[in-house]
Amino acid sequence: MRIINFYNKKSLKSVTLYLTKNEAIQFKENLEYLLSNSEAPKHHYIYDLLNPTREISFSMITEKKLQNTKHYNKIELNKKS
Repeated sequence: MRIINFYNKKSLKSVTLYLTKNEAIQFKENLEYLLSNSEAPKHHYIYDLLNPTREISFSMITEKKLQNTKHYNKIELNKKS
């Protein structure tokens, strides 16, 4: 698991989500897609409709995907600068 704050370019240890019912439904549907298609190069976003600057971004990480490091930056690969 990697939890990253891209604004600060820092890895986080913990995060708490408070979702509306609609956001939770979106999250669940997108997770179900990722579970069924774990190697798909798909990245999902859920935006806060009242404050679009807030978003949840997520994808499925696999060993196979991590082999192609050109798609990831150092933070995503869990490497020091």
